[in-house]
Amino acid sequence: MGFPSEPQKPEEIATAAEQAPQRMEMIPWHYQPPYDPVEQRRRNRREQAAGVKRLLKRFGALSSLSLFAYLALAVVLFLIMTPEIMRGLFSTAGYYDYLFVITPQLVPLVRMDGAVLVGYFMLVVLAITAAYAYIVLSSALPTIREAASGTPGRHSTMLTIGGLFFVAYFITYVNYLLIDAAGISPTTPDFGSAPVWDQIYGSATATVWEEIISRVLLIGVPLLWIDLLFRRESLLPPRRYLLGGGLKFGGVEIGLVVFSALMFGSAHVWSWDVWKITPTIIGGFCFGYLYLRFGLYASIMFHVCFNFLSVPMYFLSDAQAFIVDLVMVFVWLPAGVMFIAYYLLRLRRFLSAPQKKEAASG
Repeated sequence: MGFPSEPQKPEEIATAAEQAPQRMEMIPWHYQPPYDPVEQRRRNRREQAAGVKRLLKRFGALSSLSLFAYLALAVVLFLIMTPEIMRGLFSTAGYYDYLFVITPQLVPLVRMDGAVLVGYFMLVVLAITAAYAYIVLSSALPTIREAASGTPGRHSTMLTIGGLFFVAYFITYVNYLLIDAAGISPTTPDFGSAPVWDQIYGSATATVWEEIISRVLLIGVPLLWIDLLFRRESLLPPRRYLLGGGLKFGGVEIGLVVFSALMFGSAHVWSWDVWKITPTIIGGFCFGYLYLRFGLYASIMFHVCFNFLSVPMYFLSDAQAFIVDLVMVFVWLPAGVMFIAYYLLRLRRFLSAPQKKEAASG
């Protein structure tokens, strides 16, 4: 049984009545727009598109991490093979190599053998290991974060190299399928007849020297002379032209990238075949882009992606090689399709906004 409350006095009732409007004024008021079903559908579509972009970026980052994990194995095996390669360079009678330039035919400049050849090879080893180590140390964590969250923004160096590799890898794969479907037997160099150490040596030296003659000599040096003679207001320190990285994407720069890619593609005809032109020219565009945006180390690493794919295959068992093939077919090829669509959209936006061409984003 409850007890009746004590009745309020008249003066308390009057005080409460005076304070009521004041309490009403203290309550924050927010405008609530009327429900708009059209705008709500647009908002839902934007959220869904953002979710798809995050998912695709996570897949691209995971694919790039798998690529660099495989390259880690390739680089380690390459370093393990380095003493044997050096012994082969020293002990093989009459073994020599050339430094050459592209005209677009390969023109030998300097013949190397003995200690000179070994010294040159050690510089190649240093360049490859330094490029890989720098990319992993500088962009592995950002790529892992991209794989975990898929947040939008500039791509890490590792993800950019991986994305471009998957594009070129997919195009090369389709090119092989078309040639095979046409019943064509293309001419390829007889790599298999050489010892393993010699094959790895050739892959390593081509990785570094071809980037020097194709990117530094055909993009960096001409750009230095153009800026020195005609665009002194845009002149940069010479090392920026020789090492690349942070260069703008203007008409002159894009023209030099196209020229370098054409020369790079035509140079492969002499040792391969005409069928090699298309994938190497497309690869040349990727090399030039990486050289302008990141630098020589990035284009060298992109070259490693191709030339070192076969290095672990010399040492893996059939079962292990089969697993690698599954990753290439079911991860890297779909990633290539995704990145082709992405870069085509990027290219369309780039061409439709000429005022922003001087700065390329990832």
